[in-house]
Amino acid sequence: MKIIRACLVAAATAAVALTVHGAGAQDKMKFGYINKMGDHPWFVREVKGAKDKAAELGVDLLVQDVQFDANLAVTTFDTYVGDGVKGIAVVVPDRSLGPVVADKAKAAKIGLIAVDDDIAFADGTPVAYVGMNALNIGKQVGTEIARVAKAEGWDKDLSKVRVGSIEDQKADTCMRRNKGAEEALVAAIPDIKSRIVSIPYDNTMVNSIDVVSTTLTANPDAEKWIFFSCNDDGVLGGVRATENAGMAPENVIGIGIDGSRSCEAFGAGKPTGFRGTMWLDSAKHGAAAIQALYDQATGKEMQKDYFQDATLISGENFAKFKDTLGCKS
Repeated sequence: MKIIRACLVAAATAAVALTVHGAGAQDKMKFGYINKMGDHPWFVREVKGAKDKAAELGVDLLVQDVQFDANLAVTTFDTYVGDGVKGIAVVVPDRSLGPVVADKAKAAKIGLIAVDDDIAFADGTPVAYVGMNALNIGKQVGTEIARVAKAEGWDKDLSKVRVGSIEDQKADTCMRRNKGAEEALVAAIPDIKSRIVSIPYDNTMVNSIDVVSTTLTANPDAEKWIFFSCNDDGVLGGVRATENAGMAPENVIGIGIDGSRSCEAFGAGKPTGFRGTMWLDSAKHGAAAIQALYDQATGKEMQKDYFQDATLISGENFAKFKDTLGCKS
């Protein structure tokens, strides 16, 4: 399994070196953490990682789930600044907010780390970032899909095969993951390019089920489906749509990204069209973001690169990840 970089990209012009002045023993350093979907398994684990790291470093951490509400994200950001935080980690609900929060942080002279979705200042300078290498992890998905498809002989006759690229078209990082998956899949099976169908969705599994169901109806001649997306929700939603349509699991190949739906996909121990997922431990993202804020605030040199292995979780090896993923029995 190749190593997928989850890069902490720190632009020198974006980093704000902060020093804690005259802090008494009773004054703990304080950070803020804003995430866009706090009830999702990925972010639950990510925030836990951030809280654990904050406790280890002896700092207070304020956490707010904004549920894709851009206005709440900005309001929370302002509130944190008013509360005297030394830095903020943010998973923006909309990348267009990037310049807004980045310039607010610069004006307030506090640290800022973008998590999961990269953002920039108004002048285009990137904000320090903790996240996955979107294009590369997408390529790993495409390579795994091609391996499975070839092993099962799908490449011999593509006439009844369709490929659903389930896309959150407003999220650049999601589109880069899909782009990587398509590039690797087409490189391995060139003739499959003409079988790819673009399916826009809103980044949730419920919507993925809906839009893929409509797509299945619009392609009645397709007997086999392949799905890739920017996360597990998109892929598992596509698989659920095929199940609702009565398709057998052996006629579906879906490979996800992030591992957040592994318990749900593999927990029953039954065959599924959700063949695997490229798992990254989001708790490490949360912890890395807090460490970076701490390094900024204490004048230390920030870590330039953050590496994490992407691990393929499938039905065959799921059992050994159950405890780590926190799956319920």
